[in-house]
Amino acid sequence: MIISRRRVLSGLTASLAASAVPSAFAQSAWPNRPIKLVLPFGPGSASDVLARSFTEPLSQALKQPIVIEYRPGANSTIGTTQIARSAPDGYTLGLLTNSGLAASPGGMSEGLTYDTLKDFSYITLVASLSYVFLASSTVPAKTLREAVEHIRANPGKLSYGSGNTGGISFMGHFVKANGLNIAHVQYKSVPPAVTDLAAGHVQYVVADISSAQALIQTGKIRALAVPTAQRHPLLPDVPTYAESGFPTPPDFSGWWVLTAPAGVPNDILDRLNREVVPILKTAEVRDALLRRGITAIPSSREEATRYQREQLQVWTKMVQETGLKAE
Repeated sequence: MIISRRRVLSGLTASLAASAVPSAFAQSAWPNRPIKLVLPFGPGSASDVLARSFTEPLSQALKQPIVIEYRPGANSTIGTTQIARSAPDGYTLGLLTNSGLAASPGGMSEGLTYDTLKDFSYITLVASLSYVFLASSTVPAKTLREAVEHIRANPGKLSYGSGNTGGISFMGHFVKANGLNIAHVQYKSVPPAVTDLAAGHVQYVVADISSAQALIQTGKIRALAVPTAQRHPLLPDVPTYAESGFPTPPDFSGWWVLTAPAGVPNDILDRLNREVVPILKTAEVRDALLRRGITAIPSSREEATRYQREQLQVWTKMVQETGLKAE
């Protein structure tokens, strides 16, 4: 029997259309189950504060629960690696930072198994944060100058803690610039670092204001100076480095970007951007974050991608110039 070419093509077209239905339907139905948000720092960290500021309204908008998973450690590269290796189905997202996306791949960490240019989709910039130089209330130093004198009077006997890249960079730069002999204790996240600072297990820490604010208010730790050109509105009585007699350091401030594994369909990424950006722009969320030392900086997908690439170059140069490494 002779079958016409038109019938063959007609049947093939129908078959292809039918096979495409499940995929298109599955994609249009996203999300139809809970979404996991991976944080590369622990509970109580600035990342945790930030995540909780937008996950509830995002969950309501998407009509699905958003489950936070903490994967701290290795200068945030554990959580960052998890996102790079996750299925590109839109059900695993990452609230990743400059630690894993700029500093570590810029040379601060070794042995990375991901490529920031190939393994991630960037959805939106989320926020940035500010830092403060802290001292334990168990030490005599009440100013930045007195901290330097204290460290110099006790070479090799004191230690400073860090829980993120900003802490490593600000304090590491300060130690090198002033020729100080003080040991470095690296933590998986900032909260345990400032907790040990309050207990006197380490004597100094440079931490983000969000993670340190509560202990500063109770007097268990002292805020000595902020490494910025101007005083921070949350710490109006705390002088800048320059006011304390030291040069303002390079800007090693932290930032977050909402990410997904490479390969997530564009319509899912666009939907996430459309939902998250307006949430971050609301006065309620913006003001709540500012009270914790965090500034919302929502963006387009293109702007987020471009910013990550620019920051990778900035941090690569910084690591090359200072030799700072995450331990």
